[in-house]
Amino acid sequence: MKLLNAPSIQLRLILVFGTIALVGSCIAGTVLFKVLSYQVRHQEFAELTGKIELIKHLASLQENPVDVNAFSQSIKTLLGGHKHLKAWITDYEGVLIYGGSPPQMKRQISNGEFLVRTSDGSELRALRTQLRTDSLNYDLVVAINTKPGNELLYAFGTTLLAVCAAWVVCVSMFAAWAVRRSLSSIRQLSEQASRIRPEDLSIRLPIENIDTELRELSIAFNHTLDRVQEAYRQMEGFNADVAHELRTPLATLISGSEITLSRARSAEELRETVSSHLEELEMVQLMINDMLFLARADSGAAISELTSTSIGKEIAIVIDYYEAMLEESGVAVNTVGNAQVLANSRLIRRAISNLVSNAIKASPRGELITIGIHEDPEAIQIIVRNSGAGIPVDILSKIFDRFFRADSARTQRPEGHGLGLAIVKAIARMHGGETVARSGKNWSEVGFNISKKRLNP
Repeated sequence: MKLLNAPSIQLRLILVFGTIALVGSCIAGTVLFKVLSYQVRHQEFAELTGKIELIKHLASLQENPVDVNAFSQSIKTLLGGHKHLKAWITDYEGVLIYGGSPPQMKRQISNGEFLVRTSDGSELRALRTQLRTDSLNYDLVVAINTKPGNELLYAFGTTLLAVCAAWVVCVSMFAAWAVRRSLSSIRQLSEQASRIRPEDLSIRLPIENIDTELRELSIAFNHTLDRVQEAYRQMEGFNADVAHELRTPLATLISGSEITLSRARSAEELRETVSSHLEELEMVQLMINDMLFLARADSGAAISELTSTSIGKEIAIVIDYYEAMLEESGVAVNTVGNAQVLANSRLIRRAISNLVSNAIKASPRGELITIGIHEDPEAIQIIVRNSGAGIPVDILSKIFDRFFRADSARTQRPEGHGLGLAIVKAIARMHGGETVARSGKNWSEVGFNISKKRLNP
């Protein structure tokens, strides 16, 4: 059993085929041997019964009184051509009429059939019967030597064993060849996969002219490579975006410091410089915190502090927070619907805040922002709709990417570092939901779903 669990597919298949051949050979050999053995014994029994019938026929021809010598000579003539047959005849008093030394009964085989041992040590298969006629009353024992049959069975069994062994070896060798040939496709796929390098992720495993089972494996592997390549591309873009986003505030800090240090400054000028630097550092800190949050979300961080959360209440808190910004922008907000859900209220509030902030920046003065809460059997959907320039179709699927900013024609007051909607996507995913984005010529809708699997009972 340990061999059948070998880690090598080739070895395991060879062992399986060899085992099947061995078991099949054993079953077939056993059946053939049993059939031949039955036929040999049946032939011996038929020969015994045939000779008994002939002797009975001779006995029926005897006249009264019986000529014992003539009767014995007739039996001797009958058995003369059959050296493997012997017969003994005794009268009712046990006196031997015909045959050599009386045999010794060894054991009974079946009704009327038993084994006897002669004076020379041979074992014979015998039948006992009675000769009853008007002229005689004798007991008859006819025996046949089983040695020829046993020798035949032994020779057959030995040959059969050798043939079965040769068959198992041949099947195993053929199985080894067939398995190795069949697994050559796997080796080719392995060689192809070994050529894949981080610097070249465009290589794909072949899916044409290969076995169906391997085609499914190749397709799944290629899909995995597609995801890895996309993730690698995003990582490269993310690193470039991070470097770009950090370069601007760092350049501002460095140039400001150089200018400040170029000549003597008053205390008030130094205070203004430090205050400006502090604002830049706070922006950098905010971006770093957002990046750390996204990293934790990507690593599968579990949601903590789940509470029964009123979506309408969280929206009201966000609107109150942006009240001054709304008045300055000349934009109004309207909320439609409400729902209760088991969620992290702080994260839900943060996602709504990012959506509202983007909507305010994208809305022309005097327009209305509508925050809709839609509930269905599967999820709760929060959609923020605003008027203004719509989102182009070619970038609609990219707005939730990190560091992505829509065209400045849509954004009236471009601010931030491009992680707001990426955070919305992460929060939606952490709550078992997904993001939603739709747009028309003069409107756009951006939002997310929350799975109701955690909805309060």
